[in-house]
Amino acid sequence: MTSSLNIYAIAAITFLQSLCGSILAVVGQYIYAFYLKNDPFVSNMTLTMPSNTSQSSILHPMNNNMTCGNDSNTTTSQAQIWAQQRSADLFFWIDLSNGIPVIIMTYILGLYTPKLGVRFVALLPMLGTVIQLAIWLAIIYLHLADYWWIISSIILGLTGSIGLLNLVLMLIVIEGTIESKRSSRIVLIVSITTSVEAGASFVIGYYIAWRGFIDLFWAALILQLISIIITIIYIKPSHVKLQTREISESTASLLTESQDDIETSPSGWAHLFEVFTVFAFKHRSRKKSISIYLTMVSYAFNVFIGSSAAAFLWYLLNVPFCWSSSEIGNYTAVSAITSAVFSLLGMRILTRIGVSDPFICAIGYICLSTSTIWIAFAQHNWQMYAALAISSFSTYQDSLTWSMLSKWLEPHERSSAFTFFTELNAVMYALGSSFFNWFYARTVVYYRGTTLLFAASLAIIPFILNICLLLVTRYMTDDGYVQVSILEVDIETTSSDLPTVVLPETDSDIIDLSNPSSSLLI
Repeated sequence: MTSSLNIYAIAAITFLQSLCGSILAVVGQYIYAFYLKNDPFVSNMTLTMPSNTSQSSILHPMNNNMTCGNDSNTTTSQAQIWAQQRSADLFFWIDLSNGIPVIIMTYILGLYTPKLGVRFVALLPMLGTVIQLAIWLAIIYLHLADYWWIISSIILGLTGSIGLLNLVLMLIVIEGTIESKRSSRIVLIVSITTSVEAGASFVIGYYIAWRGFIDLFWAALILQLISIIITIIYIKPSHVKLQTREISESTASLLTESQDDIETSPSGWAHLFEVFTVFAFKHRSRKKSISIYLTMVSYAFNVFIGSSAAAFLWYLLNVPFCWSSSEIGNYTAVSAITSAVFSLLGMRILTRIGVSDPFICAIGYICLSTSTIWIAFAQHNWQMYAALAISSFSTYQDSLTWSMLSKWLEPHERSSAFTFFTELNAVMYALGSSFFNWFYARTVVYYRGTTLLFAASLAIIPFILNICLLLVTRYMTDDGYVQVSILEVDIETTSSDLPTVVLPETDSDIIDLSNPSSSLLI
């Protein structure tokens, strides 16, 4: 099994996708600068828009020829507000049009990945990104209408998006690596992702100020094509597919012999809706069921609040900051580095002194709310950077959700639970990113930090839920319900008949390390 996995190919794909993702993230800056250049308030002002890929950034002349308008009555300030409203409104439709097909395709492709093959599922979002970039370049060169941005987003959503690709890559690593090497290889991939995103954000900001956006979009297109070639050559389509079928057949065989009244693996429509029944109360004790549902709702709010970052770019481009592309790149790079270092350091300290997972998540929401309020009232650049020291401790819900769930789910339930939470992530992010862009566009004229303050207030809900979870796990006793796992039944009833059939212990690893909101983003 291990020999069939080329870890260098996976590392190369991860590197290319992380670099490409950093480039795709700057499209918001391009759209904002385009609207600012075409704003009716500044139509008579001199703004130089680059006509080819060799000219400087469209943000660069904006920063040189226009001051940051602190007075809402000035033409400059009115132009900035208009451009931000148009940009946020466009991204509302982009996120909404992308979110609906992503929700559907993430569920279908995630559920049927074993049948379709990992190479096919990995190639789909890569091809979708190639088509999206081709449409972006056509919009720029041919001056197409705004709805083409939405069309490109729909096409990407129909292919599953980059988030699904990240999950597939992690699945390949877990399934294709022996247990003793899994952790080191996963750490390697996560390190590559963090390092590339931090370095790329720093370099891209300065490159935009020097050469503009169009070269970067061409570079992203080439990176995707290289990723496709590597995937076709080195990713074996049957590796995870065959292994999964083998697990499924052995499990069904053991179930048939040990528990005749239990149905084997469902098929057809029953299989399609299986993930929605895995959390039923009848499957486990009341304490575990309540804990799972509290964790589920907390995770949903965490993703929704985190999606407010979709409107954060407009905040950085607004007064009193009016950051250039290089300043945004510097901030993004520092944010990635501090988040990786401080969050890991904080986790080690809290776990060493014996703090439970729900209480760590509650601490994270305190830090999230505090840092968000701080940023909402920030007036100087140093205040934005100082907030990173607090916000770095706000991401614990993302990682701890999977470890907490693994304690309350049976091994045979984790695959369906993994699919459900992947779908939940897609739904909440699609709703959140669309909502916060819409909300920002309608509140920026009153106060630029309204969106951030609203996001900070929402953090109170998952904080309370995690406190309730802490009380449930610490003081609530099991109600006498005893759930015997499939493995336990099999060992007792069929060990003499099937001495060589052992279920691989891979599900817990998948659950622990496949966070879909992070960037394999894994």
